[in-house]
Amino acid sequence: MSAVFGLSLIGVFCLLGMALRRWVPFLRTNMVPAFVIAGFLGAIAMNVGLAGVIDGVDHTLFTTITSELFTLSFISIGLTPPPSTTSDDEGGMRRTLLRGAWAMGLTWSFVFVVQALIGVATVAVTGRFGGMDAVYGFMVPFAFAQGPGQAVTFAGIFEQQGWSNAVDVGLAFASAGFAVAFLVGVPLAKWGMTRGLATHSMGISASVAKGFFRHDEETESVGSETTFSGNIDTLSLHIALMGISYVLAHVLAWILGFIPGFIGDTMSGMMFMNGLLAAYAVRWILSRMGVTHLIDRQLQAKITGFATDYVVVASFMAVQAVVVVAWLVPILVTCVVATAVTVVLVFLLGQRYGSDHDFERTMGMFGTLTGTTPTGLALVRILDPRMRTTTMAEMGLMNLPEMLYIPAMLTISAAFAGSFGLPAALGIMAALTVAYFVIMLVTRSIGRRTWTLSGQVPDPDAAEPAARSVDPACPATPVHQHSEGPHS
Repeated sequence: MSAVFGLSLIGVFCLLGMALRRWVPFLRTNMVPAFVIAGFLGAIAMNVGLAGVIDGVDHTLFTTITSELFTLSFISIGLTPPPSTTSDDEGGMRRTLLRGAWAMGLTWSFVFVVQALIGVATVAVTGRFGGMDAVYGFMVPFAFAQGPGQAVTFAGIFEQQGWSNAVDVGLAFASAGFAVAFLVGVPLAKWGMTRGLATHSMGISASVAKGFFRHDEETESVGSETTFSGNIDTLSLHIALMGISYVLAHVLAWILGFIPGFIGDTMSGMMFMNGLLAAYAVRWILSRMGVTHLIDRQLQAKITGFATDYVVVASFMAVQAVVVVAWLVPILVTCVVATAVTVVLVFLLGQRYGSDHDFERTMGMFGTLTGTTPTGLALVRILDPRMRTTTMAEMGLMNLPEMLYIPAMLTISAAFAGSFGLPAALGIMAALTVAYFVIMLVTRSIGRRTWTLSGQVPDPDAAEPAARSVDPACPATPVHQHSEGPHS
């Protein structure tokens, strides 16, 4: 009963979050999502007495819910069919997509490593206030650049290797990242609109600000039926396919567990990646059988959205204030420094991507590097509500170059496992920082500025033309959504 009760509590706090978003001007103006508000409410409730009042409902339960839903979200992403191309100029759109995705993916990998270095350095300086080891600073990129699901996944592995309270530290960083994504990201997006940097913005409608639509407004479909409900409901089929993928993910994790050393432990514990690979396998089998039409793209995307929203709330509710308070100074200072550095790097690089929608790309990167891909997409929607640019599709495709982060991830894992000392790990991370930047230069991923802080465009003729999104209804795909790769 406890798991169902935990999910029910998340739902209650989500409804409260919707009400507060509707009636509190500050939350409405800054477009703070209801699930983030719900997370804060849930965290407060759990730490002032709700935990333990109901048998089985405690911080451990919500840590488990976070981990499991995160795996299911990746499975849902892997099952989602790709979109059909709607552009008249497929070749030009493809080039725009690939160039933008490559540049943004490299940016993500570069900032991931920088966040790790900043985290360790800041915790090393401030960690004496509470006795926090500098190695915990390596949790920053997992939380900021990847989100609460991966923070819990990797922190759980690190706790098994002897680093107590790693989960709470990771969740604290992730919670702060989500708050930053909107409390800093929305004002930055609005600032760009006033400077004329977002050429396709329309302003924020009353419905968008409140967070829900009127009954007479035209909205997107949530999907179509693909099965006869008298046989099996369409939603039941989608959930069943996710269940098969979940079982296969555990089989894959068991096989990977035979790899010796920390690599086997890490790969086996990365259930989100195992789930994604299992889902790809299931979808491939369905394609060979000629029945992939039974998976409705819109419905599967909504299932992913549900899992993502609930993951965020559960991650907030899993945070134990006792641990966070003990290390409050290093955690807060690290979050502030990591946020400032992320803003600076994203803005410096985002000015030089070489398109006429670089500001949209910049804000998408900021949201992704402090929250998750849906967070970045939410900021882009403020600037490009009609999806006139390819930004959203690019943010999905950037999964592929983001996989360059794997050496950094393995280095951090080795540091927690004791295979590398902290100095050696920092040296490797510094070398990777240089390597990623050199790759950006060699591949000409960055060049002449296309916008400035004053709002001027130095050389508009140098910018490549915008292309329409490949799928206005739902641009993210199994290859296209960032959550499928390094984070959710």
